[in-house]
Amino acid sequence: MDGDAYAHSMLRRLSAIVPSRRARWFGGSWALAATALALLAATAVAAGSGQWSSADRLRTSREFHTATLLPQGQVLVTGGFGYDGFLSSSELYDPVKRAWNNAGRLRTPRFAQTATLLGNGKVLVAGGANLDKGFLASAELFDPATGTWSSAGNMRTARNNHTATLLPDGRVLVTGGLGKRVPALDRAELYDPATNRWSSAAKMRTSRYHHAAVLMLDGRVLVTGGQNRAERFRNSAEIYNPVRNRWHTTGRLRTPRVNHTSTLTADGKVLIVGGGDRAPGFTKRVERYNPSSGRFTYTRAARIPRGFHTATTLADGRVLISGGFGDRGALSRAEIYDPRTSRWRSGSSQRTARAHQTATLLEDGTVLVAGGARYSGTLVPSAERYRPTKAKTTNTGP
Repeated sequence: MDGDAYAHSMLRRLSAIVPSRRARWFGGSWALAATALALLAATAVAAGSGQWSSADRLRTSREFHTATLLPQGQVLVTGGFGYDGFLSSSELYDPVKRAWNNAGRLRTPRFAQTATLLGNGKVLVAGGANLDKGFLASAELFDPATGTWSSAGNMRTARNNHTATLLPDGRVLVTGGLGKRVPALDRAELYDPATNRWSSAAKMRTSRYHHAAVLMLDGRVLVTGGQNRAERFRNSAEIYNPVRNRWHTTGRLRTPRVNHTSTLTADGKVLIVGGGDRAPGFTKRVERYNPSSGRFTYTRAARIPRGFHTATTLADGRVLISGGFGDRGALSRAEIYDPRTSRWRSGSSQRTARAHQTATLLEDGTVLVAGGARYSGTLVPSAERYRPTKAKTTNTGP
């Protein structure tokens, strides 16, 4: 789960704690998100390995797709690559009925796109690529209220393997990716849902794709790693300030990495896990970024080297790392990082080894993992749910 999705989950959980106040993403709610994080940081949780169980199979096998938790509690899965090529199909998972249903078709087939939940409850799907048009500039909106797709205009630059981050003011920042004319982009742009229009943002300091982006508590966006135009791994990082529309460099990653995850934790720091590629291999090194000092420091290494995995912040603030590729193939083993203690614990294994999957935290605290592929390229049609071990919590705050 990336930073903006995590902040959304913080707001939902804070609403449960303080039911008289409906937490919203914008309109002064950023302070509520910070309060929720502080509440989590003051809670000690006993570790547990949890259990995986089968979920209903996807209607269409796919990888390089997206999965987005909707306000109604359902999960929207869009596009990707399947046995029939680039996909326009989308489907909805109902966690109560434990079943997938058709959610209509994208206007354009696409894979390696982004999907972002907007403050109005709609989902913005942007970019990607397909065989007919190559890299895509088009974007579209899914409206859960009507179950329909509509145009969201065109980005200034066609791209895939980019990032999209919801900003505190409701706009969406898109960064980097692969483009038509250059193998790595330094261009960034902004989508405004109020006008349904795209505009250019300041250029990044460094061109990159297969990078990671996360929204920090102060409203800025941290971008890390990726590959450059020579396909070399980056150890650089930079920060976007949406108020000033400016980028500035920050400390360097201790380990150059691509295909890694970047996750906001309850103490406001950012957890960087894994990364790499089949050649030269994957890393198990883990770093944490401190926004106060602007520095990356090593923390305890993960137990398994991996990339193309998922990182999901659980309801108790721990981070579930699951799936991905290792040096010998797709992985089923999962592990859990506790940012309070900086310790790893082995999690129970997924029922199916997979990479290029999606992982979504559901409202009941379980995690839905869907789709993906094995090392051979064989697609995985199944989905499964992870239920963390219920742990006794102890308030350690004032």
